[in-house]
Amino acid sequence: MAANAVQIREEDLQRWKLLPPFVKALQEALAECGGAGGTWEDSRRQLQLSEYLSLFLFGLFNPVVKTMRGLCAATAFERVQQEVSGRTVSLGSFSEAQALVEPALLEAVFGRLAQQVPPDAEPLAGLTGRELRVVDSTVWKVLPRMAWAFWREKGGSRAGPDAAIRLHLHFDLHRQQPHWGEVTPAKVCERAHWREHAEPGVVHITDRNYSNNYGQLREMQAAGVDFLARLAIDTQWVLESEEPLSPADRAASVVWAGTVRLGKNGDGPRVRVIDILGEEEHILLVTSLSAEQLPPELAATLYRHRWKIEMFFRWLKCILDCRHWMAESPRGVAIQVYLALIAALLLVMFSGKRPNLRQMEAIQFFTLGWASAEEAAAQVARYAPKQKKA
Repeated sequence: MAANAVQIREEDLQRWKLLPPFVKALQEALAECGGAGGTWEDSRRQLQLSEYLSLFLFGLFNPVVKTMRGLCAATAFERVQQEVSGRTVSLGSFSEAQALVEPALLEAVFGRLAQQVPPDAEPLAGLTGRELRVVDSTVWKVLPRMAWAFWREKGGSRAGPDAAIRLHLHFDLHRQQPHWGEVTPAKVCERAHWREHAEPGVVHITDRNYSNNYGQLREMQAAGVDFLARLAIDTQWVLESEEPLSPADRAASVVWAGTVRLGKNGDGPRVRVIDILGEEEHILLVTSLSAEQLPPELAATLYRHRWKIEMFFRWLKCILDCRHWMAESPRGVAIQVYLALIAALLLVMFSGKRPNLRQMEAIQFFTLGWASAEEAAAQVARYAPKQKKA
């Protein structure tokens, strides 16, 4: 656990309140954009925007509720009305509200909360002052009747339409938290999405699927976008110069590095390639950064951090259990995924770390009334990740 992480204590659990920070960030975002607009301003509307989004977020934290219908039924309970929804919410009102929320509003709320999370790790030596972001995406299957998310036809005995959505995510390595994300149908190309949203001055770390379009890599370089990406093992190039390796490079399992022109005939972009001997196979990395900016040893170390975005995707789906859809429209699904990202930030702001499965269970047992604050705090401490010795 990072030095600035905060252990969950008994007194913290007794004032377990995740919704107020979200509502505050929402109000600030609304004030900046001039209000909710639309029919949210109509005096006849009873369900307010903050109540609708808080109820949706409550459904993500609650281990009992799995559907929109169940969530609306829970608003009959007095405590849910007092702390979350403000009133009973009908299924029709909840369903209608998803068409009135702009996902860009939740993106702004997410950005505000993300800035409140302090850095979790010191910048890697040699890259101080550079933003490091892992870029990747993950896919969720959705119901076949959600035709807007059509992805492909299934073959064999299960032939038929396959529907899915994709979360494109930029993960901040310094904060160990998502920096930005967007929900699209699964058929939206990862590489095209990266090209559209890549930022100059940021080092983007990607897997091999993002590097097999040499024309796009050339465009990225011309736009001042830096990258460290994995290459397919059968990539061809024309060698221009070879780099001498230091003892630190060899200690990091680097076996070769040099400047090349990608492509069999060398008609691709001029880049650096670094060959690392992995546990099972060679790992080829390509980067736009010079040897002075990113020595081979540092490139190998930096790429090993890419797995953290995979662990976040697993946490989002398995521990937060964001796999049950409470809305089926494109906007409703986007709202749910943005709120899941916001839920991850709120948990980090509260406890200092994303809780693991056993810790999340302890917190949920407390919120359901099956564990006291003292018991839950003890369980959270018991299953906290062991700190690595310096």
